[in-house]
Amino acid sequence: MLISRLSRSNQFAVLGILAIALCSIFYLYVISPLGIELESVSTEVEALELEIESGEAIKRRLVEIKKEVATQEAKLNELRKILPDEKETAQIIRQVQQLAVDSNLKIKSFTPRTTVNNVFYEDWPILISFEGNYDNLGSFFEKIGDFRRIINVEDINIQAIDEGATRGRTLSATCTATTFVFLHIPEGQPLQGEL
Repeated sequence: MLISRLSRSNQFAVLGILAIALCSIFYLYVISPLGIELESVSTEVEALELEIESGEAIKRRLVEIKKEVATQEAKLNELRKILPDEKETAQIIRQVQQLAVDSNLKIKSFTPRTTVNNVFYEDWPILISFEGNYDNLGSFFEKIGDFRRIINVEDINIQAIDEGATRGRTLSATCTATTFVFLHIPEGQPLQGEL
């Protein structure tokens, strides 16, 4: 073999050069690609950590949003008592009748009229005729004002009862009590007209 003919110092030099060459080849073909891959994986890990952090922030926000949705749904349910999405004719008749009874008025007639469409609600006028006295009438209007559903009273016409008047029945009155019904607007459709 050729290496054995060389002097010891030259043999060590040749072995050193071979070792350096092998180490260089190992570095170029094994270590260097692993370093590049490690750098790439580190970049991916950082991106995933940012994504996880963003996801956790969204998760925390989601809890807040769910609470806000629950609060808004509760408010909407309260508002639907004021502006329901159905006429609820039987319920309105009972409630107004009870308000009249509580005010010592006698309802003579209760006549729902045709609704009038507006932008996102409709007016629902009801012609009411009753008998009582001024105090009873004032009490009735006060109770209507405190009612949970919006009811506007207009066109009040009061006349004295001449024949057969008693202490509790000195007048007859008619009025138009207008309540309102929410109209469903398709999602994404803008409101048009005046509010």
